[in-house]
Amino acid sequence: MSLQQKFLNDLYIIQSTHSESVNKLMVQIRINPEHALFQGHFPGNPILPGVATIQILKELLSEHLGCKISLARAANIKYLSFVNPEKNSIIDFDIELKDLENGNINCVSGIHFENTVFCSFKGEFSKDN
Repeated sequence: MSLQQKFLNDLYIIQSTHSESVNKLMVQIRINPEHALFQGHFPGNPILPGVATIQILKELLSEHLGCKISLARAANIKYLSFVNPEKNSIIDFDIELKDLENGNINCVSGIHFENTVFCSFKGEFSKDN
């Protein structure tokens, strides 16, 4: 995965990646607090939308796997804290993957920074043809 690569129209950049194996990935990103998304969500109190958090996860996985993917099933998504880019511009994604018999990829991810957990995700992605 290339460092400093920008996604979602400069919403974030990848600060670092570490992969212990093909199935375990740790990625740190930096959110752009000046992104237009935060002008509407919400003015004066910017918060990263939950759907954007899952989109970032999807893009990180797609980059790691080297192919386009789609969310096939979201078994459990818990939003535990708000991501305010003015206070929490650094986010860590700890990701564990497992190939499933149906061809999908099971994904479990903790999304956090230091002791603040923003989101936990359990679900499946499918590879796009």
